Amino acid sequence: MPYAKITYVPVDESEKAEWCDKDHLIEVWQGLSKGTLTAWLTEMRERPEFKKGVLNPTHKIVFINKEIFKQFVEWKEATRYKSYKK
Repeated sequence: MPYAKITYVPVDESEKAEWCDKDHLIEVWQGLSKGTLTAWLTEMRERPEFKKGVLNPTHKIVFINKEIFKQFVEWKEATRYKSYKK
């Protein structure tokens, strides 16, 4: 079965992209490493309130909702010292 070719088309400066991939999210959140992002995305998938913010149409492609990711980071900051794991 042939693989689908996905072409990235950059968003115009006047437009706001709602979803992005890991590389583009790291550009926006400078200082965030790919390993930390991967761990946070796993954590987002485990939390029902943030699960909708990560889409995996295939095992190699991931789309992240920027607004939900921002809410997740704010939630992580607010619960930094709290134990929220089951």
